[in-house]
Formats: sequence, structure tokens, C-alpha cells
Amino acid sequence: MACAANAAYALPMAVMLRSTAEGLARGRQLEAWIVDDGLGDDLRRRISESLPDNTSVKWLAPSRSGFEGVPLIGGMPITTYDKVTIAELLPHHVRKVIWLDCDMLVLCDIAELWEYPLGSNHALAVTDALVGTVSSRFGIRRYAELGLDGSKRYFNAGMLVIDPAKWRESSIASEAIKYLKTFRKSVFFWDQEALNVVLAGKWAEIDSRWNWSATLDRIPAKNGASPGSRISRDRIVHFNGNLKPWIVRESWQLDSTYYDVLDRTAWEGWRPAATIGRSILAWYGSSRIRRVAYAAEQWGMHAMWRLRQRKA
Repeated sequence: MACAANAAYALPMAVMLRSTAEGLARGRQLEAWIVDDGLGDDLRRRISESLPDNTSVKWLAPSRSGFEGVPLIGGMPITTYDKVTIAELLPHHVRKVIWLDCDMLVLCDIAELWEYPLGSNHALAVTDALVGTVSSRFGIRRYAELGLDGSKRYFNAGMLVIDPAKWRESSIASEAIKYLKTFRKSVFFWDQEALNVVLAGKWAEIDSRWNWSATLDRIPAKNGASPGSRISRDRIVHFNGNLKPWIVRESWQLDSTYYDVLDRTAWEGWRPAATIGRSILAWYGSSRIRRVAYAAEQWGMHAMWRLRQRKA
């Protein structure tokens, strides 16, 4: 598998990797390729100490000069683009790789995911829970100009099963970076949008449990079902959005599961500081009020994006 982190994401990376390793069946090994965005020796050591014996770590520290000119809005780190170039960084003997973002918690054995056949596809992915199609509000704004079918599915790039050789053959990295630089004023979800453009027609959809948005658990279903009751616990949970367990501590089962794993890493006992603002946000995050206000959240997110683009 592969992932990337800077210092701010060292802790969640350790939790994600630990949960991945612990989910493997006895006798299986995890080879983790980590793109290091300035972690430093101490954080590298703590990450390595967080992992069980079935895990080996390979560190990658590439130059990021090729990213010059890509959009970086709202304090977003350059690390977010490392998945775009991962096929170029891996040695050629690696024939398949699972990319996982650091804001994920693995509650299953990813060997099953590993065994999915790629066939002629460059990647396997899950349709985004917020952006269902290419023409959705936060999808690809210039899809018609690019000759893309707006009705096609749009994937979330937090989890990808990748064929590195096909990515290199199709120049996925250079084409994605070219897109980002050319359309920097209209890009919404940065690396994810670029990959949806250059991988159009080259990826296959797999079950949502392999990249399950935690937002779907927080918002009560319209039929009154409680949060978390709509899918098996056997999944990869993605804490996309701002309500991440190392930022806001919520009183729900998934939080407890996250901290249980955290306490088996070198960050044992750590919890986010409690503040009034965070307490209010934690309450709101899984309240029924949020289900009513969720559409307004999306409108606000779009408005904020437009404001940032004007200032960029």
C-alpha cells in the first residue's frame, strides 16, 4: 500500500497504518510505501514504532518541484498531490498498489481489496458520496469543454487500487499536473478532480464499503435509522471533511474505535484538546439538526471556494 503525510498528519497516518496492519489475516504482511513530506527523524521513528511486526515501511522523499503552479488554496499542503505521482515514485517491480489517505480507519482485511482484479483498468475506486457524477456541483466544472460525459460516475480518490505500470504508460501524473495548472481557477477538489479527468474511462467502480464516508454515519437517515446502521462495520471509513477524530472528539462509537487503535500507537493516550468551540462542533456533527442543514453546508462550501478563487 502507499500513503503520504507531512508533520500535521503523522498521528492519523500511524492510526491508519496500524488499523490496516491489524486487519490482516494471520500470516499476511503489509508493505507500506510512505511519501515523506518533511516528517523528520523523530516522527518517522514514532510512526515505525506504532506498527506491528507484520509491517515493513519503505520511505519515499521525492522532489516536489514539478508541482510548481498547481493550486494551493486555503492552506492546503502540497502533500495532497503525492498520490498523483505515486506510480512514478514506486520501483517498477511493484505491479499493484492500494493508495489510502491518512484520514482513514481500516476495519477490514484489505487483502480482499488487494485481490480485486484490475483487468484493463488503470484503477479501482468508489463513487464519491458527495459528488455522484462528473457534472455534479463539486465535480468537473469544465467537463463539456473537455469532452467528458457529465452523467458518468465521479470517484473519491481517498482510496485507489492502482496499476502503476498503466499509470506510467498513460502519463497519468504529467497529464494530471498539466490539467491542474491549466484549469487552476476552476478546480474544486484538486488532485481528485484532476485524476477524474485523466482517468475518465480508465477506472472501475467497486463497493462503497471500501471508501465509506464518515459523514454518512453522522447524518441520521431520513427513515429515522440511527447513524452507522446503514452499512456493515467491515469497511474502510474515510473521515473526509473537517470533523476528523484528531481535531474534534465526538461521542459516538466510531470515535471510540479510532482511539482504541490510536492507543496502540506511539501516541498512546493522546486526545484532541477540549474547547467550547470543538464541543459545539462535536454535538452538531451527528445531530439531527445537521441533516436539515446539510444542504446549506454544501452551499456555503461552494461559496467559500468561489471567494478563495477570487483571492488566488
